Amino acid sequence: MAKPLSEDLRERAIEAARDGATILETADELSISVSSVVRIRRLHRETGTIRPAKFGGYKQHVLAPHEERVRRLVTEQPDITLGELKGTLAKARIEVGKSSISRFLHHLGLVFKKKPAGRRAGSTGRRSRT
Repeated sequence: MAKPLSEDLRERAIEAARDGATILETADELSISVSSVVRIRRLHRETGTIRPAKFGGYKQHVLAPHEERVRRLVTEQPDITLGELKGTLAKARIEVGKSSISRFLHHLGLVFKKKPAGRRAGSTGRRSRT
């Protein structure tokens, strides 16, 4: 993934505009794309700053504010499925997809299985002869 242009380069693009250079001339002179010059000029015009927006970082889970509820639901019913969990959360007006629930459970370290260990099916491979 590309990094944001340096503030020095952004300042030079604004200075070129102040000196009357066109967008194409500025792009050629600074060896950056025309769209970058347009974005820098628009950002400066609309906000008065040339700083790039926050880059990267951590996005909080959608269910983070409901962590206690999710933990309680999984504790009360350890074999709950993602579909059942989604339905229970929907009743509380918490709309979220199964994949988001799965990622959040993994994040919390809550491992749950569809079947308890004693009821799992055996392997499908060949059985050894005794």
